Amino acid sequence: MPSQQSLKWLTTFLATVATVSALPANQKRDWITATIDGQVVSWQNQPAPTTTAAPGGAVWVSATIDGQLVSWVYGPAPAATVAAPAPTPPAPTTTPPPSTAQSPEYIYATINGVLVSWPNTYITPASTVAAPAPAPTTASPPPPAGPTNAASCKDVHIFIAKGNNEPYPGRQGTLVDAICNGLPSCDYENILYENTLDIDYCVGVTQGSSNGLAQMSAYAATCPLSKLVVSGYSQGTDIIGNMLGGGGSVFGVQKCVEGYNPSLSPYTSPGNQIGAALFFGNTRHVANQPYNYLNGSAWSSDNPRYPDSLANMNLFSDLIRDYCDETDPVCCTESPGPFVIANHLNYFDRYSNDAAAWVKTKLGF
Repeated sequence: MPSQQSLKWLTTFLATVATVSALPANQKRDWITATIDGQVVSWQNQPAPTTTAAPGGAVWVSATIDGQLVSWVYGPAPAATVAAPAPTPPAPTTTPPPSTAQSPEYIYATINGVLVSWPNTYITPASTVAAPAPAPTTASPPPPAGPTNAASCKDVHIFIAKGNNEPYPGRQGTLVDAICNGLPSCDYENILYENTLDIDYCVGVTQGSSNGLAQMSAYAATCPLSKLVVSGYSQGTDIIGNMLGGGGSVFGVQKCVEGYNPSLSPYTSPGNQIGAALFFGNTRHVANQPYNYLNGSAWSSDNPRYPDSLANMNLFSDLIRDYCDETDPVCCTESPGPFVIANHLNYFDRYSNDAAAWVKTKLGF
């Protein structure tokens, strides 16, 4: 199995089979729910453990997918954090073996018509899982006359690209609360990418840009009537800018290179479902754009977005608001200063309510 699959397994799997439920801003992870072999299960959105011991007293869940019996750690989500509590699956009849018996292989499965893969933490004996029920023989109902949302879809779904070295959802949790406040059907989803200080900036942005496109495409296909919002902070602004305008350019004094990704189109899915896009402390800020906001509008960062990508992104210009303070040393590097680092860190303390009001206006609320 090629090693690069390890970067994509979680994103692709969650994007195609899972429903991400919004948590309060003080929660550090999302809970994922999915129906596999007719059983609803949930687990925390984090990489699979590298050992076979189930943490925190959790149990192991087993399922047959494409004829392959697999298992993973299951931690029941607190009822207060999930829109519809998932039924507790039965515990397996055997416990995981010592780590020396752990299989290093990857599992492939076709789910919702998409080929995905993920690390096989442990292949259980066939006796631990009952055979799946046979498929019903009744005829399928006729297709609907027009696009419809699945039951799990929300009217408003927000994609969050966190800043460098932040946990999910980072400072933007305050923004999510402000946008969803008063809306009857609203949640959010983290764009998955590695952002810790030991990860090369361009590697993280490339991963996030690719994952963001895959996650948004999957959600839009399931929820064609939902209105989508994208928001990025600091390093995350580079990701959502690449999603809107296309990626593949040099960044920073180290001259690292971000990988190529195509741009979204405002005329086709999922781009035509985007109702608002927010940038805060934009690492690729370009002076004098029509959507620039605050007193840093006339200044650029030291890594402004490349012209071709900017032109593509500007097809969404009436849906964008780019918050940049003139004292922010990241988005307004070319300004005369003086710079105040705190003003790169406190956008959501100062402007969450302002941004939320603007988003609701753009969405027609």
